[in-house]
Amino acid sequence: MAGPQARRRALALAVLAGVLHGLCFPPWSLWALAFVAPAPLIAAVRSGSARQAALCGWLAGTVASTIAVTPWITAATLVYFRQSPVGAVLFATGVGQVFHALPTAAFALGVRRLERLPSTTCRIVAVAGLWTGLELLRSRALTGAPWDLLGHALYAQPLWIQPADLGGVFLLSFGCVVIAASLAELARTPRAAAGVAIATLALWAGYGVLRLRAEDDGGDTLRVALVQGAVPNPWRADPARAAEAFAALADTTRRAIADRPALVVWSENAVSFLLEPNAGFGEAVAGVLGDSGAALLLGAPRFVQTEPGRAEFFNAAFLLDAHGAVVSTYDKRRLVPFAEYAPLPRVPGLGWRFDAPGDYTAGGEATVFQQPAPFGVLICFEAIYPDLARDLVRGGAELLLNISNDAWFGTGAGLEQHFAITVFRAVEQRRALARATNTGITALVGPSGRVLARFPEARRDAWTVEVPRRRGRTVYGRIGDAPAVLAAGLALAGLAWVGRRAA
Repeated sequence: MAGPQARRRALALAVLAGVLHGLCFPPWSLWALAFVAPAPLIAAVRSGSARQAALCGWLAGTVASTIAVTPWITAATLVYFRQSPVGAVLFATGVGQVFHALPTAAFALGVRRLERLPSTTCRIVAVAGLWTGLELLRSRALTGAPWDLLGHALYAQPLWIQPADLGGVFLLSFGCVVIAASLAELARTPRAAAGVAIATLALWAGYGVLRLRAEDDGGDTLRVALVQGAVPNPWRADPARAAEAFAALADTTRRAIADRPALVVWSENAVSFLLEPNAGFGEAVAGVLGDSGAALLLGAPRFVQTEPGRAEFFNAAFLLDAHGAVVSTYDKRRLVPFAEYAPLPRVPGLGWRFDAPGDYTAGGEATVFQQPAPFGVLICFEAIYPDLARDLVRGGAELLLNISNDAWFGTGAGLEQHFAITVFRAVEQRRALARATNTGITALVGPSGRVLARFPEARRDAWTVEVPRRRGRTVYGRIGDAPAVLAAGLALAGLAWVGRRAA
């Protein structure tokens, strides 16, 4: 049984692991720590009780989430839900506990059991598979929260994110933990551990070099104007400011029309009123677009009457032609819990934001707009879910657009972390992804994952970009999360083997 000194050492290593993990992500963005962060936790739980392992894992996960996500979730909760500072901190902490601390505790418990595998390579692979499986689980369970997965830390490093077209961001997380677990093994089996780490890095970097040489982000393009309206959020809930909000977007758009874009893009909920009953809106749009021939994509609420006196409301994207007529719509398929629908019965003290039009309904169809070129839309947080982008590409999308209103994040790390995740949708599907947001981050990511353009935040402006068009499907686009499932299966096989030997 471990003594007090050993327990203190284990807890210190767990805190270190949490600090390293939290610092991987924006605003610190110490991306190289992603290859190291899990190592102290893996070393900490080799000896001692299961209870101590769970405590170490919980502590590491709590520290990491407190550093990376608690501050910006707290800020967003203060603004969006209008909670007290105490309520905002409690909500943000609860999110971190459910989606980070508890999975990390489960990881630590699993590592303690996998320690009994006899082969160094088997231990390393099984530990990496366990981490990957838990990331996949938290990406899908309880509405799913694939936010700040370990591989996301590499978003600004094109060389290291290329394997995402084979296995998504989960494959990058798997590789990071293979290297971290190898570092944790160095003291016991240096030659075997070093061999696994070096081989992994060599294969990883080699694939990155080859893919970057093959993908230069050139070829056919679509000229798109990205409009960043910088419309204050309070205006959206005030009908008296609707005309002023529209004027801000319209004036900014008129400046971009001189560049002759084929498509103009406004942000999510750029228009906060219902378009269908407002016959004059189309005429106003036609006046803005003039004789440019450009189409306009914008976010706005949409409703469908289900029976007399009842209707369903959707967070939608509308495509309007140059005459202001609605050509097609897309309804957001993955809604944000607590913000766009109630995942639980009303909780006393939590200020639901379901004002008019009310609780949204999730859309069911992966709409691919056909004009002026086949493209798919991801609305706000939809960009953090790889399966939604895969559906759009499967439907024929040659490029992806992400419209969002991240103003609720303020200027904190949430803005950068959201953008970081969207980079992976481009690499996974080899589709350019252009973002048009209310206050930032408005940007263009090429099919290679390189950030081809990034524009100033919190500024009302419009920028015209040439968005590369692509066809074809990647390995990940065809098989989805099968590699992550396989990695999780290897971990389960290791746990089962250890269980049989212990019986």
